Order: sequence, then structure tokens, then C-alpha cells
Amino acid sequence: MSDIIKMSATSIGCFKACPKRYYFRYILGLAPIEDSDALRVGTNYHRVQEIYDAEPGGVCECVALTREHPIDDPIPKANPNCTLCEGTGINPQDPMDAVIRHLNERYSVPPISKSLEEWEAEKITILYTLIGYRWWYEQQDASYTVESLEQSFDIPLLSPTTGHPLMARLRGKMDKVIRAGNNRFIPDYKSTSKAISPDSSLWSHLRLDTQTRLYTYAADQMGLGMCSVLYDAWHKPGIKPKKLSQGDSKKFVETGEYCGEDFEVVAWDTTDAGGEQRVKVNDTQAEIKPGAKEGTFQIRETPQMYGARLLDDIYNRPEFYFARKEIVHTAADIEAFKHQLANIYYTIREMSKTNRWWENEHECEATFRCPFIEFCYNNIEVGPDECPDNFTKRGR
Repeated sequence: MSDIIKMSATSIGCFKACPKRYYFRYILGLAPIEDSDALRVGTNYHRVQEIYDAEPGGVCECVALTREHPIDDPIPKANPNCTLCEGTGINPQDPMDAVIRHLNERYSVPPISKSLEEWEAEKITILYTLIGYRWWYEQQDASYTVESLEQSFDIPLLSPTTGHPLMARLRGKMDKVIRAGNNRFIPDYKSTSKAISPDSSLWSHLRLDTQTRLYTYAADQMGLGMCSVLYDAWHKPGIKPKKLSQGDSKKFVETGEYCGEDFEVVAWDTTDAGGEQRVKVNDTQAEIKPGAKEGTFQIRETPQMYGARLLDDIYNRPEFYFARKEIVHTAADIEAFKHQLANIYYTIREMSKTNRWWENEHECEATFRCPFIEFCYNNIEVGPDECPDNFTKRGR
């Protein structure tokens, strides 16, 4: 392995869960070709929040990321294929335009494990959740002001006993730093299937959370002081696309109204010619289940209809979906975290020397099924130059 150990909140959490999983992911650089549903949805939700927060009319992120311009040209060029700015290098005035373009690209082709309807419904879930989120927090007292955007950090891991740098770097990115009065906060968007009510164990657990403590530790090292974390939780919806009752199907065809939104509905009956009842909703063919009586039927929600119902549910009970709380870490918390990081660093280095990585059998099928479970269950050795089927090599 490299002499310098790169440590992020994700890699630290991975090691704490299971060193063998860490070995596959961060030493060998293996990752499943298809992400898990939870990881993909959480990543995409965080990404659209990040895109929406970009400064309207400001310089697009692709300008800083593009490295294709000639070395002797000191002016970075925009990426002509950037979906956010469409190659202009300037963020759109309406950030939702960039969000929609990003989601359309991200969800253009469904993976093998997803039907087209499931894939479109997932996209709609993220888009309508963002709309509901922005609506809900616009109703609140906006007492936070943005101080800076996209604060990346790459700082040395310091020995908690000597203060000298160890052979490790702590890396990550703060989407933004905000201020309320004399206090700075680092927002962190998270998706969860757990309850987010005020008495939920989620909030007590966050005192031990690696990500929130790393933000506070890194901010202090960067001269920003002991910033708290503004934890923004999204309770992922449990509702899915459904069939309407026969009565609601008839009403929808007649009025075009569903959950507070108007749709263009075109229905025609071809049963006389041996066909069937058909309905188009905003140019999308709806799935129809004929009823027992002639002329009756049930419409299955199209993804857009499902989105309307989801947004209506968000409007009616926003506290079920969204919660925000300030997570404050004390100096004692961060001191303990420094020692934890050092212990993890020394353990990783020792395991790397011996190439002995123990498994945590309690994590194989805990919150999710580990993508490397077959390697461990079947005692399959994977070499550093191997890339098994259904896996790819990514950055370490």
C-alpha cells in the first residue's frame, strides 16, 4: 500500500465496521459495478442538494474540474459536455434547471436490477423530495447565512500525544460553511429509513458519528474554530407507485386532477375492436387493469402521478420527512476522536504489514448485505491485480 494512508469519513467508517471490507475496498480498490439502492439514493439526494446550492450565475464547478485546456493557456475552460451549465461555464439562474438535467442524465439508463418504471420512480422521488425540502425550509425562519461553498480539506493526521504529523491524511469536503450570529455550522445532508422524530435514537447516535466529528475536527484544524454540524435528515418515503381504485380512476380520467396537480389525460376504448381500455397521462401510457364490469378499470400511477402523491404527502406532514438539528461536539469529544483516529491509523498500518485483515461476521448482513460477502463466505482470495466479475477497480 502507499506510504501515506488516505482517511475519509467513509473509509474510517468502513474500517470500523469490518477491516476485511476495508481491505477489499480501499487496499484492493474493488467496488461493485452496481451500487446498492440505499447508497445510490443517498448519494444522488446529496448531489442534487449540492447542485441546487450553487450560486446562480456563478462559475460552474466544471470550470475548476476541467483539465483539458492547453498548459500554456492559464484560463480554464468549461466542459462542453457539462449537463449543469450546458458547456457555458456559468450556473443557470434557476438551479432547478441544472438539477433536472443532472437527474435526467443520471437516470437515463436503468440497471439490470431495475425496471424502467422503478428507475423513473426513483428519479421522481429525489426530485420531488428536493422540491418539498426547499418549500418546507422556506417556511422556516432562515437565520443562517452562507459564508463559503465547497470547502475541501486535505490535512495531516496529527499524533494526539506529540502533535507531530503521522503518515496519513484526512480528506473530505464540506459542501458549505454557514453562520448564525457568532457561530459557524457545517451542514450535512443524510438520508435514512429510520425515524427522525425528536426522541429518535438517531440524534443520540450522532454524538459518536464519524462524519460529524471529522467535520468539527477538520474545521478547527483549518482555523474555522469548533464548528458544529447542522444535520439535515431526510426520512426516505415508504410509499411506492400504486393502483387507483376504480372510482378514483374514473374521476381522474374525467377531471385530470390528482393530488393537487393537473394532468393531461387522454382515454380511449378499443374493446369493441377486440382491444382494451387505454389511458395516456402527460403522453405516458398508463398501466390499466380492467374491472369485472364492462367499462370499469384501475389505473396504476405513472411516475409523475406517484410524484404528485409524494409531494402532497410531504406538504401534509413535512416533519415526517425532514428534520434538522445542530450537533455540537465538545473539546473532550474531539480529543477522544483524535485518539480514535490514531488507533485506527496504527491498526491499519499493522494489518497492512502482515496482510492479515480480520472479518466482523456481525456486519456481513447487518444494515445491508456486504458486497464482498461471497469472498469471505467461500474463502476466495483476491489478488491485487484481480478484478472479479461484477466488480470494478476504483480509486483507493
